[in-house]
Amino acid sequence: MLSVIVLASDARMQPALPDAVVRTLSALVPAAIEGLVRDVTLAGQTGRDLGHIADHAGCVLCESDDAHSVLGFALDAARGQRLFVIRAGRAPEAGFIEEISDFLSAKGRQPRGAVMRERPETILARAFPRFAPAAGLVAPRDIMLKAGAMSLEDLVRGARPALTLRARARRVD
Repeated sequence: MLSVIVLASDARMQPALPDAVVRTLSALVPAAIEGLVRDVTLAGQTGRDLGHIADHAGCVLCESDDAHSVLGFALDAARGQRLFVIRAGRAPEAGFIEEISDFLSAKGRQPRGAVMRERPETILARAFPRFAPAAGLVAPRDIMLKAGAMSLEDLVRGARPALTLRARARRVD
């Protein structure tokens, strides 16, 4: 099972609109029903009305005045040892639940992690899908903490995931 962090803002991204946060949380409901998601932490900057959303969604709220420390606080607050960090305003596409379930139940040596990319929207990203921005990361908590990142991009770079998921994340903001 995964502990999920929905990242509403970090050091590099503008704070997500409340509707985008709600859409991302809604997209995770099927994964929770299937038993893939155990808990969710909503992380962002103070003063963005995230407390109201977290209360209604039944998730933990992790806020900070400093955009550079939001991700670090959220990683510290996460309950589980396997984490999925996803950018607010993105929703995993079909096949995500099965692919992550297979990834988590793989026998033998567990890869360092898996990155989820955004669905390609530009010509460059369509031609070279590796250039699509990161939308999420699945990795053990200790690897993410060692990365010492302030943004999702830094976290992906520091965690050095061994796998790129086939399932993409579509924009829902």
